Amino acid sequence: MTFAGQIKNEICHNKAMIKHYKKQMLYGMLIGSKSFSKQNISISTEHKGTARLFAQLIFQIADMNYSVTIKECKGNFDRKTFVSSIDLCKDREKIISLFNFNQENPNIDTTILNTMEDKAAFIAGILISCGNISDPNKDYHLEFVLSNNNISQQFMDMLEKMNFNAHIGQRKNQHIVYIKDSNSIEEVLTVVGAHKAVIEMVNVKIYKDMRNQVNRATNCETHNIIKTVNASTAQVMDIQYLKQIGKFDLLEPNLKETAEARLKYPQLSLRELSEKVGISRSGLNHRLNKICTIANKYR
Repeated sequence: MTFAGQIKNEICHNKAMIKHYKKQMLYGMLIGSKSFSKQNISISTEHKGTARLFAQLIFQIADMNYSVTIKECKGNFDRKTFVSSIDLCKDREKIISLFNFNQENPNIDTTILNTMEDKAAFIAGILISCGNISDPNKDYHLEFVLSNNNISQQFMDMLEKMNFNAHIGQRKNQHIVYIKDSNSIEEVLTVVGAHKAVIEMVNVKIYKDMRNQVNRATNCETHNIIKTVNASTAQVMDIQYLKQIGKFDLLEPNLKETAEARLKYPQLSLRELSEKVGISRSGLNHRLNKICTIANKYR
C-alpha cells in the first residue's frame, strides 16, 4: 500500500473524529470532490474506504433516506476506482441546502468550522477526497487538487492561519494547494489524526539526517543508532503535539529551550544534545522526560 493509502486508512478508521465531527468531515469530502452540484454529487477515489465512508456519512448526517450508489470501475492507467454518488435529484438538493452551498459562486462556509476540531475534520475530509502525498523516502510533498479557484484560495488561507506553510498553483484546469515543508506536512497529518504516518515520516527524516554521519562513524553500533532514533522520534512527536494544541508556550523557559534544541538537532544523542544545550546528560534527560509527561497529560 502507498504512503497516501496508509494515511487515508488511518483517517477512515478514526472513530472519534467520525463520530463527533461527521458533518465537518463530510463537508470536506464534498468540497474536495469534483462534482458537488444539483446535477451530480459524487466522489471518485482509488481508496475503497473513502468511498464507503462517504456513503456512510451521507446516511448518518441527517434523519432522512438517501440514495447512494458505490460503483467500481477502471480509472487512469486501468487502476481500480470507486465512485460513490447520490442518485436522486431531491436528495442532492437536500445535501446542497444542508451545507448552504452555492454552486454558482462556490465558497467554503466557515460557520460550521468554528473550532480547531471542526477544521481538523474538514481538512481530513478534503485530504481523503482530493489529497495526495509523496512517499517521504522520495520527496516531501502534500497536495490538494481542487476544481475551483475561489475555494482553493480560501482553503490555502485556512491552512496559513493554522501556521501551515501552504502554497497555491495550477495544473491544467485544476487548482492545487500544496505543502512542501516537511514540518508543516507532519503537523497537518497530526491534526487529521494520522499519527502512525507522522511517526514514519519523522523516522525517515531522522534517518536521512543521520545517514551521512553514520557512514562516517563506522565504529558506531547499529543498536545504539536505533535507540537514539526511536528516543528522538518520540521526543519530537511530543514537542510537535504541544505546539499543535497551543500548549508549547506554556512550558517553563528551560523546557522550551530544551524542546527547541531537540527539534533543531533530532539526530543527536542525549550526550551530544546536552553539550549543545550546556547542561548535564542527566539534566537534559530529566527535562525531556518532563516534556513527555506534560504531553501525555494533555493527550
